[in-house]
Amino acid sequence: MSNFYGSNLNEGNEISMVASPCFTDRVFKSREELMQWVQNTTFSLGYIIVTRRSKAKENSVVSYVRLICDRGGEYKFKKSSKKVICDQHNHPPTQHMEGHAYARRLKENEKNLLLRSSQNVGKTPIQFSVNNISNELENLFFIHPRSLNIWRVFSHVLIVDATYKMNKYDLSFVQIVGVTSTNKTFSVAFAFIINEKVENYNWALTCLKLTLEECMYPCVIVTDRELALMNACQQVFPDATRLLCRWHITENIKKHCRQSIKSQHEWDSFRTMWTVLVESPTWILYTENYRKLQSMLSEYLSVLKYLDQVWLSKYKEMFMLVWIDRHLNFGERTTNRVESQHAKLKKYLCAKNSSLDKFVGCIDQIMKSQLTSIYESFEKSRIILKHIHNLPCFRLLRELNKEPTIHSSYVIEIPDLNQEPSEQVSNFIDLNQMPESCDTHPLMKEIPNICQGDGNCGFRAIYVCLGYGEDQWLYVRNQLLNESLSSYDVYARVFTDGIDELRNFLCFSQSPALAEHWMVMPMTGVLIANRFGVILNYLTKRGDITFFPLWRGPEHFQCHHAITITHVYDNHNVMVQLEGDYPMPTISAYWIRHRAPSIAGWQTMYMSRLEFYRQLKPCNIKTPVITIEDYC
Repeated sequence: MSNFYGSNLNEGNEISMVASPCFTDRVFKSREELMQWVQNTTFSLGYIIVTRRSKAKENSVVSYVRLICDRGGEYKFKKSSKKVICDQHNHPPTQHMEGHAYARRLKENEKNLLLRSSQNVGKTPIQFSVNNISNELENLFFIHPRSLNIWRVFSHVLIVDATYKMNKYDLSFVQIVGVTSTNKTFSVAFAFIINEKVENYNWALTCLKLTLEECMYPCVIVTDRELALMNACQQVFPDATRLLCRWHITENIKKHCRQSIKSQHEWDSFRTMWTVLVESPTWILYTENYRKLQSMLSEYLSVLKYLDQVWLSKYKEMFMLVWIDRHLNFGERTTNRVESQHAKLKKYLCAKNSSLDKFVGCIDQIMKSQLTSIYESFEKSRIILKHIHNLPCFRLLRELNKEPTIHSSYVIEIPDLNQEPSEQVSNFIDLNQMPESCDTHPLMKEIPNICQGDGNCGFRAIYVCLGYGEDQWLYVRNQLLNESLSSYDVYARVFTDGIDELRNFLCFSQSPALAEHWMVMPMTGVLIANRFGVILNYLTKRGDITFFPLWRGPEHFQCHHAITITHVYDNHNVMVQLEGDYPMPTISAYWIRHRAPSIAGWQTMYMSRLEFYRQLKPCNIKTPVITIEDYC
């Protein structure tokens, strides 16, 4: 049997069946038994045998069957054609059987698996389509029974991607994942599709849509730039916001532009400027950063043309921050979650030609692992309360839900924030709220544990406020420096002559820090609010200030994280936690003068707490009055 195709090649690419393993003295009870024996024998040798013709008697009993290689037949005359010899192969055996339609036919146990699953639609939603002629599996969709309920609860965001060479059926494998409220990934559904065309993706997504019944449809769908998949998402979920994977975009840009920009320094500068453009939080900043990019690429017009024609003109609304953050996406801007699930599944499969039953077994193991992690995170969320979840908007909703007193009315006067700020600034309260001898602040009960006093204490306090260890103070310095440099021209207009001072004091990485590298307020407060997307309260003996982000409004954040640091002993900054609906200090004049017009919602949302602070009486003022202009 080993010499069936090994050394029997004649001249002219002819293969001779000298010792064919298909000759046998065995008597078969039925035609089906014969065909099964032939297929099993030849399949192992790299050939597929099919029925060429058969002859039946008058009583419909088949008396004659002629079998042939599925690649056999008589060639029409061609100059390069090979000579066909009766009972001989004119081609070497197949190395990869996936190229034959027969190899993709479902085995009996796989048919039974599909049949059992399709009979339990309520437990395991599954749909499949099979070619009526060849019995070839064309499309298969299924959901793990334990992920169905989670999918119906957390259907807000979908991440979809296809991968290849994972199964013996030579079908593309589509995996769809979602995200829980505890930021855990879970597999939503799986699909095998015969072609990556719109109709195949449309079929799979329609099957997915049917499983939701009366639940909420997805609001955000993240994919790579697979046009067929993008079009199918638009057809099946027309109301969902479609986002493109930033990682794939970056890789495509690198592939097409790296050869044009040969200098490593210029390439690094370009990538940094591109990142700044992508992360532009407002239309104004996006326009300014795009002009900078144009200027930077003045000598690389082909690169600029590629960016404009391929990405910016068609898809900028699908990956630029200024557009995508108008829709609640829970930070999902890449397909990394589904890519990681691809890698995990391949690790479980351990082979590229896996069968359907092995896929099901591996997916079951992965789902059990995912659910263990998800349920663990659910339990933690029930017993651990993070202070960032204590949102002011929740408290405001609770107040609005109360029944008002009879004959009472509530009128909130919202100031016109588009007016010149000079009048508003002059109406702010005086900032001297404490006598010089006080070591604590009226909003504080006691001074908390002191961070290390090495001149970097302000940056240590900020990192502690963000939920990390104080030893990472250098990270905060670098982030604030990057923030100031990424929008240097904009901050130059905000801080005027102070921008260079700000940059110089941030450019430092030693401990202890000299006095000229200590945290400078209130300029640093503006950078902190913008870079980390937080509300910063800064408490001092001279006065207190609240910093809101300059260019992103309340609607841009899933939750509002308010942090507080205080200046004590005239030379030290520490983190403090203020309890309840504490009075919120006066808004920074920088915010009043330079905020984007569309983010006035910060002042509106916290109006009652800002007004509460205004009504506080200063305690035993002994030092001269200092107004907010002294800070600017």
